[in-house]
Amino acid sequence: MMQTFTDLAERANVLWQQRLSLAGSDYISLSQLQQHDRQLVQSVGLCQRYLKQDEADLPLWLIALLDNSAAELNKLLALPLALSAQALLAELWLALQQKTAAHYMQQYSQPEQSPLLCLLADPQLAASLYPAMQRLDLRSAVQLAGQQGLTGQLGDLQQLATDHQLSAASRAELLYSLYLLGQRTDESELIVQLLDAQCLTSRQLQLLLLGATTEQKVRIVNALCSADIHLAINAMGFSGLTKFCPLLLEMTHQPAHSAAAQSALITMLGALSADVLQRTEPAQTQHQETLVAGQVLNQLKLPALWASGNQYQRFAAAALQVLQQPGLPLAEPMNWQGGLWPVA
Repeated sequence: MMQTFTDLAERANVLWQQRLSLAGSDYISLSQLQQHDRQLVQSVGLCQRYLKQDEADLPLWLIALLDNSAAELNKLLALPLALSAQALLAELWLALQQKTAAHYMQQYSQPEQSPLLCLLADPQLAASLYPAMQRLDLRSAVQLAGQQGLTGQLGDLQQLATDHQLSAASRAELLYSLYLLGQRTDESELIVQLLDAQCLTSRQLQLLLLGATTEQKVRIVNALCSADIHLAINAMGFSGLTKFCPLLLEMTHQPAHSAAAQSALITMLGALSADVLQRTEPAQTQHQETLVAGQVLNQLKLPALWASGNQYQRFAAAALQVLQQPGLPLAEPMNWQGGLWPVA
């Protein structure tokens, strides 16, 4: 029986570690991610039923669930986990307890709590949280407003943009949030601002590329090639421009860039076509249209791509939906249960 209990903890930890590693997968689908999260809930539920938190050699994340310390925002943040893993653990605890993220929002009292709450919020919770976050952590409040499509705060953000005391990073992130809320600007210039302020994220880059013109996309890739080759490879994939396929194909043979280049090809062409390309001549890939998952961008059925694509293709669908309808929340495809498709 003791061996059975040990197996419960080991299985739960394997599922947890697998879930963390899926953040780098080019092949996980929405249905597979949802199935994995259900298995994780079931496995941890058995641990809660049969194990005690003082059992030997239990991982810290599992102890936090067994002793219920994951219910407390500050104890959750004190765990030696990456922010994305802390958010996943919070979502797992909420699923086990059948609670909503409002449980954590009610504990908000310190700026250090802001980044995690931004990941856990939905539009309704974000609207309630925004005033308190505006007082405690203005930079995070700006990010929250853009990410969750809080158009009611558009006037405040526009007023804030007139503040000449803002840091370069705060101003760049403010312009990005305004962009998400429909105040479009030159995508290549905004990416350079974010890059120069050292706060450019891969998700920001991906979304802005999807909104950029062909000429801007080329400028963005050229700028990134001299600044961050990994981001440049990512940009080639999200540009949808098949003119970059020969270069990406060449990079798949370079150990330092192979995984990133293959991921970029899959984002643009789809897994099957990317695999075929690596076995044939790259000259066959020259198309005039912009491609996402092997489909012409302006012909994409976004809800279908969200349901069937990999995480990068699903993010492209969510980003395009927000670009078409500013004010929608920007879905994150690797969130618990694969995130929520943005709807008004």
